[in-house]
Amino acid sequence: MAEKLGKLHEDGKIRIYYRRNSDYIRSVLVPTEYPERILTAAEALSLSSYSFIHVPLEVKWAEGELALLVDSLGVRGALITPLPEANVKKLFKGTSLEDFEVRQEVREVEVKEEDRGFVYIDRVFVVKGVGVVVTGFSYTPVKVHDKLKVLPQGKEVEVKSIQVLDEDQQEVGVGVRIGFALRNVKEEELKDSFALVKPGAKTLKEFTANIKVYPWSKVEEKKYHVVGNGVSAVAELKVDGEKATVKLPFDVPASRRFVVIDVNARQGKPRVVGYLEVGS
Repeated sequence: MAEKLGKLHEDGKIRIYYRRNSDYIRSVLVPTEYPERILTAAEALSLSSYSFIHVPLEVKWAEGELALLVDSLGVRGALITPLPEANVKKLFKGTSLEDFEVRQEVREVEVKEEDRGFVYIDRVFVVKGVGVVVTGFSYTPVKVHDKLKVLPQGKEVEVKSIQVLDEDQQEVGVGVRIGFALRNVKEEELKDSFALVKPGAKTLKEFTANIKVYPWSKVEEKKYHVVGNGVSAVAELKVDGEKATVKLPFDVPASRRFVVIDVNARQGKPRVVGYLEVGS
């Protein structure tokens, strides 16, 4: 499906396809390790503003689990399937996918990403003559010379230059694949970094949220992974009715939703436990 929406540019645990239409640049993310590794799929979905879910003639547990991921993260989308629309709607009754458009083929779609207040980082490396470079996706406008804070380290850096599709830019908008050259930092200082935020931007480490637990799951006294804005973290959850107190090991960019995942769920049980909704 992805080949119909863009050209493959980067191949790894998440394949990235691009298509440019005037000033609009679409990035298509395809997790390659699912269903073996659910966290990669959750990270890709949590970075997305739209999703395409393929529903085959014989629906298996993996399609059901993907549906739960999409529902828990509140991502809009379409269902691509040879099945009759009524059958598909029935399959996903009670989830947000029940209201998705049902199609037989992938069609062009242009979706504008909202300002989430951060830049997601997926790679850090050094370019000779340039210095430290990060690649990722912008979820907030950034200009050359802007000062940003690195998460989780908290170090302040300056944007020395910006590239989009190998072209130099003075600024970048929201929802774009970027490369930033950074000033005031060494490569080793960015080990395990995952985001850049503007000074004063809201982050979360210990917080209270509404929790929705799916009927076939329950939250026990143990640690779970929570995923939002492309970042996975092991969380301590304390649930009291429909409220949860969440404790993370580090600050993450604020998100309205985090999916709760049990990577060690027993075979036959969904790994998607539910989701957290955070107030503004």
